[in-house]
Amino acid sequence: MPKETFLKLNEAKRKQITDAFLKECAVKTYDEASVSVVVKKLGIAKGSIYQYFDNKLDLFLYLIGECSAVKMPYVESIKREDYSDFWSYFRDLFLCGYRFDKENPLQSHFLHSLLENLNSPSIKHLFKDMMKQTVSAFEGIVENEIELGLFKNNMPIKTMGFLLYKVGVSIQEELLFEGAINPLKSIESNSPIYEGKKELLMQKVDDYIALVKPSFNKKQL
Repeated sequence: MPKETFLKLNEAKRKQITDAFLKECAVKTYDEASVSVVVKKLGIAKGSIYQYFDNKLDLFLYLIGECSAVKMPYVESIKREDYSDFWSYFRDLFLCGYRFDKENPLQSHFLHSLLENLNSPSIKHLFKDMMKQTVSAFEGIVENEIELGLFKNNMPIKTMGFLLYKVGVSIQEELLFEGAINPLKSIESNSPIYEGKKELLMQKVDDYIALVKPSFNKKQL
């Protein structure tokens, strides 16, 4: 958590510092990201950062919390109970993600690269903990759909949860592989990752849904 000295800074100063570190951590892994590089760009003393945060990890966790807080209202703007089937809801989550990316490109870039950052050797434990929490959340989604009688109940929930999690990851990975998105290039111009790619993104989402839907859905009699 940031120290009181950081919270007492005026909003413009806090944003300047936050944005600078978001950009650094969006283009480099955690171990590669440099506090020295950022403070040089900001024109402030390196020691001042440690008056605001206990250490680099404390700063990084603050960035995760800030970006997650910005994204959460987009995710929470739709409710599962408002949809008759899971996959329509799942699809609209990507539309929410697209709006988040469009309106908050810097935070979107940071979260887009978060898994790679967390996979840095010095914070592997965080990667494992976050993966467990994430996959557990998807297992909860699967359990809910089974209780609703919409998902199959003859497969391990852990396997179904992990596969559902990987669907979202795979969509991003394929778009990267195809060169349809280029986060390293778009962040330099402060552009959204998916700028001009909405139709391509949603077509990819529809393709993946078509592939995995029969594997999850319970056959209706």
